[in-house]
Formats: sequence, C-alpha cells, structure tokens
Amino acid sequence: MAGTGAAPLLGMTDIVKRFPGVVALDGVDLDVQPGEVHCLLGQNGAGKSTLIKVLAGAHQPDEGTITWEGQEVAFPHPQAAMDAGIATIYQELDLVAGLTVAENIYLGHERTRLGFSERQAMADDATALLARLGHPEISAWTEVGDLSAAGQQIVSMARALSHDARLIVMDEPSAVLDGGEVERLF
Repeated sequence: MAGTGAAPLLGMTDIVKRFPGVVALDGVDLDVQPGEVHCLLGQNGAGKSTLIKVLAGAHQPDEGTITWEGQEVAFPHPQAAMDAGIATIYQELDLVAGLTVAENIYLGHERTRLGFSERQAMADDATALLARLGHPEISAWTEVGDLSAAGQQIVSMARALSHDARLIVMDEPSAVLDGGEVERLF
C-alpha cells in the first residue's frame, strides 16, 4: 500500500520523550502501512525501547502525535493500546511461570462460558497459534516455567496473536532465539 497516498495504519510524528537529565526521543517520525515490517536499529540507549513504550502506552510522549488508523490517539496505558489492536512484546517477558502455556496466552482475556474457564478450548486455540508460529512441539499444557527462554519468547508471541492485533511490536524478539528459531520467527 506504500505510495498509494492512503493514511498509514500507524503514524508517529515528532515524538519527544524526556526523562530527568536526558532526552530519550527527539522528534522521531515513523509510519507503518498495513502489511509492512519495520526494524529499528541503533546502539543501546538510542531510544528504541522508549519509542516502543510510547506507542504501547507505557510512557506518555512529551510532544508529538500518534495516529492509528487515520485518527489521532493517546494511549494512557498499555491496555488502551491493546484494545485498539496494538500488541507489544517487551524484552522483559510478562509470563507467569506457574501457569500453563495456554493459561499464559489467554491471561487477562480468558475464554469462559457461564462463568467457567473453557480450558480445553483455550488449549486448542493455543496449540493452533503455536503451530502457526512454527512450534507445534510446545504443548499448551506445559508450565511456562519449564520452557527455555526461547520457548517462553514464542509463548509471548502467541499471546500477542491471541488478541487479534492489527500491529505487533516486538522489542528485541530474537535476543534469546537461536538461528533456526529466528528463521521460523521471520
């Protein structure tokens, strides 16, 4: 869709974020069209994670505008971004070690019927998401704490997909993955 003149799915314009004693972001612009993949590169401290946290609602920009699907938005917290269709996977994974893979994938948006968790339906859906990511070997019934760091990263990705997000943002998703896992990710 690039070059069609259509408004981008996501637009970030002149984003500024300051912390005491440092300007982390200074006039950053980013446009993302549907179907595009972007990679932010830079040294440690360049502001990549800060930009992601601004988009995700974890930080508020001091200046600049964010547009989502053509409308100016402000995400006061991460759930607001998630509700809009933006899923973020941070470097620090937010999984619960004592819960199963399926429970982690659906944590906070569990499938229920008549007030009871539909554990089998969530496990079936989790299995399909893991297969979609190229990891059918990860069981939906395994405790997340028993998985490798790479396996846990895959579960975080499946969790993002479970929200039917229109945009998935990953902060260093390949840091804990080996070469084959990185190839499957892409």
